[in-house]
Amino acid sequence: MSVLLVDDNPLSSKVLQSILGKYGHDTYSANDGEQALNYLAIHPEIQLVITDIVMPITDGFELVRRIKDRPELNDLPILVCTSQSPASVQSRLPMDGWKYLFKPIRADHLIQKVNEALAQKRQVLQDPELTREQIGIDCEAFAEVVDKFSETVNEAINRLQQQAEDGSQEPMDLKDLLEGARLIRAERLADILTRLEHSPYGRMREMIRTTYPVLLRDLKAMQHHLKRHGTGNGASSAALER
Repeated sequence: MSVLLVDDNPLSSKVLQSILGKYGHDTYSANDGEQALNYLAIHPEIQLVITDIVMPITDGFELVRRIKDRPELNDLPILVCTSQSPASVQSRLPMDGWKYLFKPIRADHLIQKVNEALAQKRQVLQDPELTREQIGIDCEAFAEVVDKFSETVNEAINRLQQQAEDGSQEPMDLKDLLEGARLIRAERLADILTRLEHSPYGRMREMIRTTYPVLLRDLKAMQHHLKRHGTGNGASSAALER
């Protein structure tokens, strides 16, 4: 999993990075909320944010508000990591609505909170080798399937980006993308597409406005995971066997 660390204290970031790396998590580090928002815009694979509160330019409170105001980000899990007392932050981020970590950090507490936060999110893509075994085809045939799905994902990304530039709210034909997502065991993407497919006609434009940004971010995360697993355009059976 990829985690974004937001803290202007390099020592705190280093501690978090070291612990999370030990447990197999990739990390990005931002010095303030503004830089964090830039990271989120270009790294759709980020699935968790751990943020300090007191930071320059854009503090943790403002960062949380701005994340929750954006449809494509508002379900992103956030852990608030602070040296402030619980009482001093509760009035602005009620304790019953947020997950907190209080400094100094303990590895066991950190990993417990991270696991709890990530458990709420469905994985972007099931392990391709497991998917191949479940389908019951050989590596070469599965590589071709994944290549075709990658092409479909790339085409959908291009169309969604073009629609965003044009300000269009015309519905897209997403049936092939949904079929591919189900086949490749991309459950989170399939859930988004199913909601769009079953939305009432009268609410279609509203669904496009609110859900297409979410879909675009998830597709970019899918694109990242396919490349990371050694799949995608030009994949070979050898790549899938690694």
